Amino acid sequence: MGGWFGSTANKGNIFLNILFFIRSLGSGGAERQLVNLAIGLKERGHEISVVTMYSGGVFEHTLRATAIPIYCLEKARRWQVLSPLIQLQKIVQMVQPDILHSYGPETNVFLVLHRLFFKKYLLVWGVRVADLPRKMYGQFESFLYWFECRWSRVPDLVISNSEAGKNLSIKDGFDKSRIKVIQNGIDTDEYRPDSELRNQFRARMGLAAEIKVIGIVGRIDPQKDHQTFIEAISLLPEHQKMEVAMICVGFRNEQETLALREQVNILGLEKRFIWLKSQPSTVNVLNGLDILVSSSISEGFSNVIAEGLAVGLPCVVTDVGDSKLIVSEYGVVVPRKDPQALADGISQMLLDSRLRNDPFSEAARNHIVSKFSIDILVSNTETTLQRLIDEGSPYVRTEKK
Repeated sequence: MGGWFGSTANKGNIFLNILFFIRSLGSGGAERQLVNLAIGLKERGHEISVVTMYSGGVFEHTLRATAIPIYCLEKARRWQVLSPLIQLQKIVQMVQPDILHSYGPETNVFLVLHRLFFKKYLLVWGVRVADLPRKMYGQFESFLYWFECRWSRVPDLVISNSEAGKNLSIKDGFDKSRIKVIQNGIDTDEYRPDSELRNQFRARMGLAAEIKVIGIVGRIDPQKDHQTFIEAISLLPEHQKMEVAMICVGFRNEQETLALREQVNILGLEKRFIWLKSQPSTVNVLNGLDILVSSSISEGFSNVIAEGLAVGLPCVVTDVGDSKLIVSEYGVVVPRKDPQALADGISQMLLDSRLRNDPFSEAARNHIVSKFSIDILVSNTETTLQRLIDEGSPYVRTEKK
């Protein structure tokens, strides 16, 4: 396999040779999505390879277990360019992919440089833009986004993982004719209601059966706005405060965590909160909850909201990114940075007789299975990339004359 049109047709399908390019295979949401997509495409007969800028990461073993080749540029510094660029070209010459598919701003920018200097392959960017205030970007991240906005005509296709991300990218200067939305896919085989996991988790946390457990799952970061969540809990009616326990999952750094714990202590809620470090898989935590909350001030596509719905959880979320689209009728959507609105939403769900009701849980799960499963992610990506192969690229057509 390899070369532009060297794929084998089978009943009208085109088998693809794709080289994915990502910063690393660490534990982030983008990394998990790439791994799920790569494995899904390989299972459909496509030839898949992955190249990273930096070695290591929890998902390396996952990919190697499926015999997907992994290459690494071994970048030493952020601004190092020439040596990794030459190394990438050697890998490309060896793999001979039909498509180079980058995942994230650093690799998107890198492939622009590759296209300027080396043989032209079909180039696809993966963008994961959230409506985050620009002042919250670091200098390096700001530069990368500025570069993407001004060079978005270079890739043959830009895939955004959210409608909100697409709209923001176009507003900031992306070429709207090249951008398509393919939303994230959730592993609905892993994320499903499981009463045994629920009982085990609650027993481990020392939670009585009658306690309603409200959870917020995600790194402790200003973007996730745990402060508003904590304040919202303090605004619940007193009788509801006595009936609930709060679980916060996902440390980032000790200083930020200590500041939030201090806020909890000042509000007199320390006995109601449980703090857990990041988990390799959150399926056990989610099954142990009664309500999932997302208080983010910014999102693109929130994996954890979709995962919560996949296990049948009602959700209370802020109106950012694609969260309203994901939640649909299976939760409450409130304005961001509004503690009273968030408290009202949580209180409403605590009073809802559907809470953890089997028909509700089944309907919430079916909503995710039908719209946001890994299978749908893989199918949408496969169809889109096969169409790109059919149509070709002006860059490639010029070179092949």
